[in-house]
Amino acid sequence: MKTYNINKRINTLLLLVITMLSFSGCDLEPQEKFRFDPEVDPQFTFGSMTTWEWLQTNPNDEFGFMIEAIKQTGLQDMYNSKTETYTFFLMKDPNWTNNGPGFFSREFNLKNTADRDPKEVFEDPAVDLDIVRNYLLYLTLPIYVDQGPDHLKTLDLPYTFETLSEDVNNQIMTIARDWNYVMQINDSPDLPTGNLGKINVPVGYHNYIFSNGNSVAHIFGLNSNGKMARRYKFGEPKMDF
Repeated sequence: MKTYNINKRINTLLLLVITMLSFSGCDLEPQEKFRFDPEVDPQFTFGSMTTWEWLQTNPNDEFGFMIEAIKQTGLQDMYNSKTETYTFFLMKDPNWTNNGPGFFSREFNLKNTADRDPKEVFEDPAVDLDIVRNYLLYLTLPIYVDQGPDHLKTLDLPYTFETLSEDVNNQIMTIARDWNYVMQINDSPDLPTGNLGKINVPVGYHNYIFSNGNSVAHIFGLNSNGKMARRYKFGEPKMDF
């Protein structure tokens, strides 16, 4: 009999606690899935180190072709500046060498470059260094842009930015961000399809801050599937959009 009474009291107490928690839970505000806080979330700050200096360390041995492209086109000073303001989009090796949507395949129909030395590939007669240079300039904005609300205020809205490219068909880029602030490049219904198809690329890694905060870099990652970020071939006559 005593055991029954004790168990009954325990069950009653548990029911009371559960009921109280249920009522108190009704007053709780739903928690946001993600909130961009620039004081916490910028993630990779390198002080006075420049983008070029960081690339020279070749993190995880993934930027051999990016490094060689900059050398071959003479753009070291731009990536090495500590005073100018830039936003750089950096490509890992697969974005250069992928046999489908990669740079060498799309621009020069040059296949099977992944296992070749980067210097040898860039010196291949099929490679036009003027196009390589303009593509690097296309991946460079002369302003500072991260995916925070100061620059990309509205969810899923593509914002248009002018790049440094001198190519007549590749001078603008659109950038949007989704609910958790992942950047999408050239995912805009207002961009004409172009002669390379409707190519849009997600950014894999955000906010690598260099040059005492004057420059920021974003990196195309594995989720870009080796894609490039433009819809139009370089070096072509101006298209009638």
